[in-house]
Amino acid sequence: MNVFYALLALTAIILTGIAIRIIRRVEIHSEETPKSASGQLGVVHTIASVFLYPLGFLGFTVAMLILIPTVVLFSPRRTHWMVRLMARFILLSIGVVVKVRGKEKLRRKKAFVLMFNHESIFDAILLGAVVYRYVTALGAAYQFKLPLWGALLRRWGIIEIPRKKLHAAKQSIEMAKEMLQRGIPVYVAPEGTRTTTGRMREFKKGPFHLVRGAEADILPMVFRGAFQIKRKTDWRLKPGIVHIDVGDFILYEDYRDMSIEELQAYVRKQLRRMKGEIA
Repeated sequence: MNVFYALLALTAIILTGIAIRIIRRVEIHSEETPKSASGQLGVVHTIASVFLYPLGFLGFTVAMLILIPTVVLFSPRRTHWMVRLMARFILLSIGVVVKVRGKEKLRRKKAFVLMFNHESIFDAILLGAVVYRYVTALGAAYQFKLPLWGALLRRWGIIEIPRKKLHAAKQSIEMAKEMLQRGIPVYVAPEGTRTTTGRMREFKKGPFHLVRGAEADILPMVFRGAFQIKRKTDWRLKPGIVHIDVGDFILYEDYRDMSIEELQAYVRKQLRRMKGEIA
């Protein structure tokens, strides 16, 4: 029995190390990302994380082994319910519960661009937890190099957007526009990268050229609590509840006379208000 517990502890340590190494590889892909933890959490969360990372790693692996064959064998248009189920399974494996307000708007048949605040490395999984129809998204290029995850993104039809490569980024925007014209919603984080402070960063202009060019309606959505679950500057996890609030559509007719800069500022203000950063 002692040998069993020793092997179990060793397995947990190995899986924790693998998970943290993958997380750190993702976290430091940008030069803007601090390479050392800033120590916002305490000893309790350090101990909890040692147990949560192996559980999360196993949950993620099981989910990918189910999802990838499912998406390969069946059209992604028919498997969005499975994505939602597996995403919530992964989140539960690290102690995260999702509560959604306004999810009926995500079922809208007409295409739209969903804009959300980028708080955590788990945002992509949180998005999966609220997929109620087939959608696509603009995803950072580094994600496509990750084992299992990258294969799933490609099969699902996520659009790769390289950073610091303007021409390639413009091509990605054009691909997203074609998706919208085919009636497929596009999810995008206008900040471009995750916050390191918890407060919303400035927005990039690319997403607003996309919506204007496609004459698409905008659906604002905010994550509240994702930053506390896993900060970009700290390897530790803090289990809890993530609230996802879906706002009201910003119709093309309502913003058509705005400049790109005015629209950019307007949407950011709406998201900040929904998040509680401003009154």
